[in-house]
Amino acid sequence: MQGPIRQSEPFGCLGWAAVMRKSFHVFSGRIYKVGIIRYVDVPAEVSREIAADEVNVAVQGTVEGVPLRTTLVPRGRGCHRLAIHGEIRKKLRVDAGAVVEVALERDEEPREPAVPPALAMALRLAPRAQAEFRGVTTALRRQIVRFITSGKQQATQERRARTMVRRLEERAQRKARRRRTSRR
Repeated sequence: MQGPIRQSEPFGCLGWAAVMRKSFHVFSGRIYKVGIIRYVDVPAEVSREIAADEVNVAVQGTVEGVPLRTTLVPRGRGCHRLAIHGEIRKKLRVDAGAVVEVALERDEEPREPAVPPALAMALRLAPRAQAEFRGVTTALRRQIVRFITSGKQQATQERRARTMVRRLEERAQRKARRRRTSRR
């Protein structure tokens, strides 16, 4: 025998745990496309509460119940926009024009990637590359680590680490050259 038909949860896809935490901000927004990236504008009051005058803000939450961990980017006048990753769009089968429910809270967890031993050793031997690695964004550091650790064999990871260190040194040299030519 089947029980009575249940009404949908009163708090949508968030559930009670998220609702009980007061740090979540829930809103609906229409997805729009800028270039190849899809965004949802974060309402001004939510931007003010989450960002507190910061430019790029780490957040976590859900989009229609699908977990999300990203960074809000500025869209002007103290407001932010939220990039809707391709994986989320594909899971939800939504695209530009769709309206989605978003729940966000500030993400205080560190986002720094764990540096693999092959990269740590290569950077230790190249101080300029190490300084450049520290100077790039956390997202780029994560991509570098992901590239190196995606190699299955230790030799592959070591070769990729050496290649990345060489590229970081070249980047540092280009920056130094640009600084010298701009002073003239």
